[in-house]
Amino acid sequence: MAGSIRLWNEIKKLQAEQAAVPQNALDREERIFRLDGRIEELQNSLSAALAAEDAGRVMPDGRVVSGSDPLNLTTQALGFRSSFTGIKPGFRSAITVPTGPNVVDPTIPAFADVPRSFADTVMQAPTEAGVTYLRRGARINAAAQWADGSAKPESSYVWTEHSAPLAWVAHHVPVAKTQASDYGQLDAIIRGEMLLGLKQATSRELLVGTNASGIIGLLNTVGLQTHTIAAGDNLYDAIRRMVTKVYVTSGFRPTHVAMAPQVEEVLDLLKDDNKAYLQVKAAGKVWSLEVVTDAAMAVHDEVAGETHYGCLVYAAQGSTLYTKETDSIEIGLVDDQFINNSFTLLAEGRYAFAVRFPDAFCYCEDAIPAVADASS
Repeated sequence: MAGSIRLWNEIKKLQAEQAAVPQNALDREERIFRLDGRIEELQNSLSAALAAEDAGRVMPDGRVVSGSDPLNLTTQALGFRSSFTGIKPGFRSAITVPTGPNVVDPTIPAFADVPRSFADTVMQAPTEAGVTYLRRGARINAAAQWADGSAKPESSYVWTEHSAPLAWVAHHVPVAKTQASDYGQLDAIIRGEMLLGLKQATSRELLVGTNASGIIGLLNTVGLQTHTIAAGDNLYDAIRRMVTKVYVTSGFRPTHVAMAPQVEEVLDLLKDDNKAYLQVKAAGKVWSLEVVTDAAMAVHDEVAGETHYGCLVYAAQGSTLYTKETDSIEIGLVDDQFINNSFTLLAEGRYAFAVRFPDAFCYCEDAIPAVADASS
């Protein structure tokens, strides 16, 4: 059975196609009738898919929660406040956060809990093990018209085999026994600290990771395009030029631009000669790219003793984040916590990261001037 997300998006596509049938089309009624039938069939399938997914949504206390219920991250982990009696060692709960570009999920509400980071915008997929994949290098697209009697044109694509090992991203924090019994305090810790910190760390590893037996970050991947802001250009100009680089070299149309918070500040404060703000962003986009603010785009160079504030223009389909164990919350005892009325709260997830098309990413290391470390 197809998933509810896929079915919902297919229904919306057919409804849009139905609305676009011209009023003066000779076969208008026939086309609308045919589309009505397909929509009704998909709606029946959607109802069955939602019922099956609801049956699999089991809360920590054994209750099944409807996919249409407005659950925040804490409710997913702990259940509803009204029935909460505290958590104890051995408790474990997985958290489902909707991620990935251009996916509409009618069963899970949009979460304000976790700000979108680079990790939220790349392609997502489940996996049972580390991933072996082919990475594209140089490409020559020779596709052209062909005439009988002549040789058909041959394109050239260089592919090299790479592996994406699984790696844990985790952190833990001690909590008092009284906190473990207080829904409000756990809500603040889980949403405001543990899961947010886990998401930020995952995004940081996807960008600048250096673990050869785990995640190698995108900025350390061979084949990544680079850009230096030319004299006379400002940040807004540079982003547009990077769009062209990605499109021409990779063949993909860029979808996002990730930047350090300091870079976004400069972009927002751009002014014209009359000191009026240019307001180059519209609905969270610049040059039709979704702006993604990620603190990991501020990269510290220990050797040079300076911090670079970067900007990355990319097509989301250029890489994939694979998940083996989804983000989870677990509680246990370490050391002498048993006699000190405290527990340890652990948040972790297990991932692999594959960059299949490195030329679908263009990185400007110094979108704004680098800042040297303060002298001691």
